[in-house]
Amino acid sequence: MIVGKIAKKYLEENPWKIIENGFHSERSLVSESLFSLANEYMGMRGFFEEGYDKNSLIGTYYNGVYEKPKDVQTNHYKGISEKNHYMVNGSNFLYFRLYINDELYVFDENSVTDYQRILDFKTGESTRSYKIKDLLEITFKRVLDMNIYQVAHQQIQIKPIKYHGNIKIELGIDFSTQHWNKPGFWEVVEHRHQSSVGKTTTNQKLSVSYQVDMNLDIKSITSYHNKLNIETFSFDLAKEVIINKTILSLIDKNEDEDHIKTRESFNLPTYQESIESNKKFYEIYWKRNDIIIEGDLENQQGIRYCLFQLVNTYQGLSEKNNIGAKGLTGEAYSGHAFWDSETYVLPVYLFTNMKAAKNLLMFRYNTLMQARSRAIELDCKGACYPIATLNGDEACDLWQHASLQFQPTSGVSYAIWHYMNNSDNEAFLIQFGFEMLLEVARFFSSRGQYNSDHTKFGYYSVMGPDEFEMMVNHNTYTNYMAKKSMEYFIDSYHKHNQHPEIINLLSKLDFKEEELSSMIEKCDHMYIPFDQTTKLFEQHDGFYDLPHINIHDIPVTDFPLYSNWSYDRIYRNDVIKQPDVLMFLFLYNSEFDLSTKKANYDYYEPKTIHESSLSPSIHSIFATELGYKKQALDFFSFATRMDLDDYNRNTSEGLHLTSIAAAWINIVYGFGGLRSDAKILRLAPVCPISWESYIFNIEYFGVNINIKVSKTEIILSLDQDLLKPIQVFDQVYYLEKGMKKIYVGN
Repeated sequence: MIVGKIAKKYLEENPWKIIENGFHSERSLVSESLFSLANEYMGMRGFFEEGYDKNSLIGTYYNGVYEKPKDVQTNHYKGISEKNHYMVNGSNFLYFRLYINDELYVFDENSVTDYQRILDFKTGESTRSYKIKDLLEITFKRVLDMNIYQVAHQQIQIKPIKYHGNIKIELGIDFSTQHWNKPGFWEVVEHRHQSSVGKTTTNQKLSVSYQVDMNLDIKSITSYHNKLNIETFSFDLAKEVIINKTILSLIDKNEDEDHIKTRESFNLPTYQESIESNKKFYEIYWKRNDIIIEGDLENQQGIRYCLFQLVNTYQGLSEKNNIGAKGLTGEAYSGHAFWDSETYVLPVYLFTNMKAAKNLLMFRYNTLMQARSRAIELDCKGACYPIATLNGDEACDLWQHASLQFQPTSGVSYAIWHYMNNSDNEAFLIQFGFEMLLEVARFFSSRGQYNSDHTKFGYYSVMGPDEFEMMVNHNTYTNYMAKKSMEYFIDSYHKHNQHPEIINLLSKLDFKEEELSSMIEKCDHMYIPFDQTTKLFEQHDGFYDLPHINIHDIPVTDFPLYSNWSYDRIYRNDVIKQPDVLMFLFLYNSEFDLSTKKANYDYYEPKTIHESSLSPSIHSIFATELGYKKQALDFFSFATRMDLDDYNRNTSEGLHLTSIAAAWINIVYGFGGLRSDAKILRLAPVCPISWESYIFNIEYFGVNINIKVSKTEIILSLDQDLLKPIQVFDQVYYLEKGMKKIYVGN
């Protein structure tokens, strides 16, 4: 059991759904997050359309639509970002109010029976139903179209039980949604029948319109109330009434994007048409991406939930999108993307959706100018990518993170290298990647320093992935990844400096051989604190000398530490938040022997409290490789059910989307033993003792490979010949279309 982490289970186990039977009021915000829907373009939490007087976050979000604080105070210290921005809560296009005999009904758990909520992974449909005493039964359904991604549907069914009187309903569009429980930022610039347009202070526009179909022939009355556009229907409830509301959301981010269209260009699908379209979408998706676990229903549900939310959040629709830490499911982390995109999320798409992988990198290319500006703010050259961003600007105003953490910058270089190592897209490197590599290398060359006798080069006053250590010198992750970033640029320069486009780029950026020579010298002198005898990398200078705390002596009530320890206290000991040394050992796994991995895992894992949701998966991968079978499965269960069982007690704020991606990495890189950082793709699958078998899929150089692993054999099934070799354990194979069995014994 991970220290301080205890599951809170309340959902039914099901391989293709999540089901809440009975209303759990203390979990209402958690359920809103878990039953969220998205399609990359937009997302919506599982809030109550009819209203709920207790804890609720009415949230609809649009990828890339952001706001800035109304009052920005100028900071007196150079380098501290003043460009804060955040994903803004959109309009509530599911607005619904119910009046029973002229009395407003708001959801009340004390007056309902037979409450149930279901989210179906095969259709993307969310259903919520209950009975209001013995009066009537009401069912709410909603779905986002996965193909026409500007379209959402709401279906409401009202069925009489004993009540046959007057019913009044209100449908509408509400732009008064709150952000972090404060008044929203939308200015409504237009109200029309079944249509409203809002504008942010950043001059981005959101147009929401809808149409209604009912099995009753009645007229409505439209009224406007400030930011609320309401359509009212009144009728006598004599039979079941079915209301279908089809919503069209169009965003204008002042960008020339293909998906910005006019309302007239759409032929809106019906609810059932979108359901059928979604079925086909998910059928194709699951056929190529499903992970099947035989013998473990709990983790089967967990990994499928992760895969479902992952494809909902990002498919690579636009190179202007990234993946926020909470996706489109909540306002925590403000919709910002972090370094997780390149180190945790991109590997998933490298082996499932290469177009999406490229577009994640293109987001960084499209924001290169802001990264250059950020480097200047930090008195450096080149490009420094932000620790937190939605639009490319540094949005973090905590200097200890924004000015000291360079994981996003080295992560961009690593991601380009990783992408190129597993694709044949040299055109990407020439047209986009090389420029980013050059500017990243420039930054690391200018930000680092030599020690007093000029024998060591490295980084002073930094913060590595372990955010419980601040202002340290020679954080090994930072030093190692910076060296790798410069070395990859140097190698790319030697390979491509005679290419006409690269010649022009080098001239445009005024890059000279003297800079290259300086980088080579700095790489040669990069300080990597490693002990050949113990095989240990010291996390940073002085880490071994820090006061020691046994993490099992920390009371469970102290977690999370950020909420229960004074801010300075977390820096005064050797407790580790998340993998730091282990992180670069994972990213460049093939460069380290097993004894080195074992020594560092055995030393650092007992000090790690996993206060980051990204932590368990990396530890599970190493535990698998080292043969620590129980630890591996325990960490894996935590990763797949992070949100379903609310291990971190913060699912109410939104889903952990990058942790959801890490769950895929956990099973494919962990139990599947995939290694993609060497010249040849390697697999070393193992089957957990409590499982009968498992199946996963990867796409490699355009070939889909289905991999089934049991305790006695590995079966690889290919849809066409693979021209690249693959290594399984110690044997190299050139695989042809069809099935290949590899026996592994008992």
